[in-house]
Amino acid sequence: MRWEYHPPFVDGLANVAVFVPDVYSVVNGATVHGIVVVPDASPISSLFAASIAPTPIYKASDVGYPEALHTSQKTSFAPRIGFAWRPFSDGKTVIRGGYGKFIETMLGTLTSAGWGIPTSYIATFTNTLSNGTPALTMPYPFPSDLTVTGVQDFRTNAAVHYHDPYVQQWNLTIEHDLGFNTGLRISYDGNHGSSLGYVANLNQVPANTVGFAVARTGAPYPVWARMATELTGARSNYHALTIAGNKRMSHGLQFATSYSFAKNLANGQGYNPTAFATQGGGTVSDPYNIDLDYGNVSFTRRHRFLTTFLYELPFRTSIRFLNQVTGGWQLSGVALFQSGPFMTVVAPGADPAGTNFPNLEAEGRTDIVSGVPVYPAERSIAQWINPAAFAIPKNNIGRAGNSSVGSVVGPGTQGISLSVFKSFRVGEGLNFQVGAAASNALNHPNYITPSNLKLGTSGFGSLTNVQMQESGGPRSVQLTARVSF
Repeated sequence: MRWEYHPPFVDGLANVAVFVPDVYSVVNGATVHGIVVVPDASPISSLFAASIAPTPIYKASDVGYPEALHTSQKTSFAPRIGFAWRPFSDGKTVIRGGYGKFIETMLGTLTSAGWGIPTSYIATFTNTLSNGTPALTMPYPFPSDLTVTGVQDFRTNAAVHYHDPYVQQWNLTIEHDLGFNTGLRISYDGNHGSSLGYVANLNQVPANTVGFAVARTGAPYPVWARMATELTGARSNYHALTIAGNKRMSHGLQFATSYSFAKNLANGQGYNPTAFATQGGGTVSDPYNIDLDYGNVSFTRRHRFLTTFLYELPFRTSIRFLNQVTGGWQLSGVALFQSGPFMTVVAPGADPAGTNFPNLEAEGRTDIVSGVPVYPAERSIAQWINPAAFAIPKNNIGRAGNSSVGSVVGPGTQGISLSVFKSFRVGEGLNFQVGAAASNALNHPNYITPSNLKLGTSGFGSLTNVQMQESGGPRSVQLTARVSF
């Protein structure tokens, strides 16, 4: 059993702030939703204070908050247990299993959230046209009164009572000795993440059919424009089956081979995840229903086959001079075959939920066209994705696009890398080795995911570059020489 306590950092310059949403106060006879809290010694920009008026700004001690502006959870217990059992008397079979709860230490996320807020001014202005003349023009594209409310962006806020995210992991493994120095292992691994981080715009209006221009009057915090807030409450589910074989060195051969089938789903990676979403998670499509973003985690490969081997070629002879030529050869290699990462198709400019999402965040997801294959019948580098399988939803239809996160699988990886080495014994304790190593020896083209996943734009779904990691890049050959003594 483990117990963990993670006290938050304190900014030495006190230049941080948090927004507390569920507080109401009366200022000059008007009810105000939400307050801003800063450390007791915090500097406050007069422009910042004026732009969020009448939102009150309190010192930490006034509301009973610590100077760190965050409390730490004191109930993070993490039990762990495991077992191993030999069910048969020959000792060739072992069954292992275990369970553990693991707490995530939130250091960087809570440290950076709120930095510089009380001394900065981040505003979003929407330009308008009157008889063809824009209201805001260069070289000063801002309104004359910068203290106008409804434009300030709180970037970024974090919940005061930020719970520790945790993951429960479990596994069951069967191992069997096949003889010939070879073992077989079959494993199931699973985990469930709870209280995971995600980012939500607390000022996002609910999905509607009247459009943002009308709906914004009912925004939860009309004094603000956007309020990106790091919260906990997201979840994840991972399940994987792995079959692996391992042969220890004997008769000049050793190898390790494995195949994994994995499924990883989460709702805290954001509306359009392309990589790991950081500790704080990604920005969700709808803070009122974060399960809209429940889908495939982008960097988990559904299928992955990997094998490595080393073979000492059997060309040795008892004739010493001849053995200097035929003996001492080694062939080694790595073979990797895996499916591609998961991708999300987006709809540029569309605002189907009527929340101004394209301007406040970025492009949301498309609609899916039922019954149409996601991939074209003749897939090529010019068209990896079938554009007919997706549609740009109309504006203000009261919902987000219905295509899921990670609805498309990108290009996989097929790579075989080989090395051959020849060792010479020069003298007592002195050896010389020469060799060559070829990465992606067959020069199989492995492409990265399409750089353009915006439906309806030029180059949508096309492959424009190749992979460079995990021996997936173009073939490269390296010659080596080494003296050991």
